[in-house]
Amino acid sequence: MNSKLTLRLDKDIIEEIKIFALKHKRSISSLTEDLYKKVLINKEGGAAAILSPIAKKYKGILGTEKIDIEKQKLEYLKEKHLK
Repeated sequence: MNSKLTLRLDKDIIEEIKIFALKHKRSISSLTEDLYKKVLINKEGGAAAILSPIAKKYKGILGTEKIDIEKQKLEYLKEKHLK
């Protein structure tokens, strides 16, 4: 159920928000709702709060090691094409 909310913001900010909303073909209400959803998700535990049960099950399976994607891609291409 949608309810009405009145916000008081600086006039310049309102104009910038209107321009942003027009450029992105969104309403100011939807932008505001998305903003508050993100704030609440971060408060409740970050991205983990919105993961599906399957995503939660496999989260972290690769560990925390940083992977150099470009290096991995180069090695794969060398192996594939230079045999």
